[in-house]
Amino acid sequence: MNEAAAVDIAHTGPGTLAGRWLRRFWQPVYRSLDLEKGRPVRLLTLGEHYTLYRGESGTAFLLQDRCPHRQTQLSLGWVVGEEISCFYHGWQFEGGGQCTLQPAEKASFAAKVRIASYPIVEYLGLVFAYLGKGEAPEFPRHPELENADADISVHTHLVPCNYFQRLENDLDELHVHFVHAVTTERIGLDEMPEISVRETEYGIRREGVRSGEGLNVTRVAHFHMPNMSMVDLPPSPGHQYWTVTASWRVPQDDTSMTTFAIRLKRAEGGAGAARKIANAREIEPSSAAVSEQVLAGKLRVQDLAADYPGLFQVQDNVALAGQGRIAERSRDRLGQSDKGVILLRRIYERELGLLAAGRAPKRWPRPQAALDLAVTNVRELAELAPAQGKRR
Repeated sequence: MNEAAAVDIAHTGPGTLAGRWLRRFWQPVYRSLDLEKGRPVRLLTLGEHYTLYRGESGTAFLLQDRCPHRQTQLSLGWVVGEEISCFYHGWQFEGGGQCTLQPAEKASFAAKVRIASYPIVEYLGLVFAYLGKGEAPEFPRHPELENADADISVHTHLVPCNYFQRLENDLDELHVHFVHAVTTERIGLDEMPEISVRETEYGIRREGVRSGEGLNVTRVAHFHMPNMSMVDLPPSPGHQYWTVTASWRVPQDDTSMTTFAIRLKRAEGGAGAARKIANAREIEPSSAAVSEQVLAGKLRVQDLAADYPGLFQVQDNVALAGQGRIAERSRDRLGQSDKGVILLRRIYERELGLLAAGRAPKRWPRPQAALDLAVTNVRELAELAPAQGKRR
């Protein structure tokens, strides 16, 4: 089946259809533990730069990137209490965007100057922002992550291609048996699934049905529109157990994106211990650097050690960027195993078409109850197989 995109899905900068749609949802933009008090950072998200800072109280604020005086980056400046002061001429702004101080100007001028500010929510180790127009929608919470008896590991890594290629990968379970064969063969996940997908109130439910024999378990994924996937995750070099991960695929620009992921991790403190939320350990060498070496022909992905912590990331990165930094989808020949990809493209085309026509897209509310997953917590391999055998 050849599915050529009828609308521009790939470009997400200001004013683009996909950019306007993605800005209607809360998006993660940074890891909470990385944002230090008094040290502003400059972000690139959806083709635009922003300044993120944490005030003296610990509250995070997100403002437009540039001071309106002479367009210097606000992230170069200083944090003063809960406000940020421009490095160039000392214009100062509170977290809501109002200018409060202009040292070389008359006092009345500051009241006339306001810059764009954006709502912020910190949740399970990530900083989320609403970058759209008007009032922000209700922030979606995820009981599958909140209520699990597990610690939280917060991951972030760069993917060197267009965001939509990464979204399509989230709807493509078959690739696991080829791109990640080193790992799946080692743990005995060797039965290709029968894929079924359906549109839901929140996005797409994907199921990869297997027999349940050994580690050939039926995996479930819930894709939340427009760009988050929650899935049963098999073992890898970084974690030797089945678990659950939620991943947001957020465009930096049109040819690169950042994955922000929350993964359930075995609780270190034992029963009754306080839950820990911590950043994942940095991978050295980084998966981004290794991916570029592979894409440049200086290294083969097959040469990477099976226990390299960034192996999964590199394998996905090169399979996706190997399509081109922005894929030409009109050339694709899709088959029955691509049901998820086909459905995702159709939904995006439909929703962006509604937006282009001036009509309201679907709301996609997140259900309050926990969604079904084969793995609802961190599970040992030996625990999981018998449970799956009984289930099917």
